[in-house]
Amino acid sequence: MHSALRRLAIMLLLTIPPTALAAAYGGAQGTNRRGEIIRIEGDTAETLYVQRNADDTAWAERYVMAEECPIFTSTTLSCPPGRKSPLSGTTYRITTSKGWTPCDLPPYHDKSAGTIYVCTAGCDNPRAPKVFHVQPWEC
Repeated sequence: MHSALRRLAIMLLLTIPPTALAAAYGGAQGTNRRGEIIRIEGDTAETLYVQRNADDTAWAERYVMAEECPIFTSTTLSCPPGRKSPLSGTTYRITTSKGWTPCDLPPYHDKSAGTIYVCTAGCDNPRAPKVFHVQPWEC
């Protein structure tokens, strides 16, 4: 019986869309060269927000991720050129970094590498962050 439940659990995990897996963290945030904070939010990365700077707590711009960045898998985030958002024309590689340990805080002290999105194309866009740091929901 246990092996049947295990197979069912594996089948369910394999049927979850890659977008849900890539975004099931609590959002991702990066800062561009203009000092704007760009944040991807939602249970399955539905919304892209732009905050003018750290002192301005209101979101100045809002975009639908599915329209702006339709390619969002467990390894890639890609936003075609000609879109309205600051990420227009960019591509990010989704990976982990030992330099980003979001759960290394009390009471967790988990030094595991965190997930980041690293710009690989369109990085000369001053509104596109070079790196997004993913915030996990729980550590």
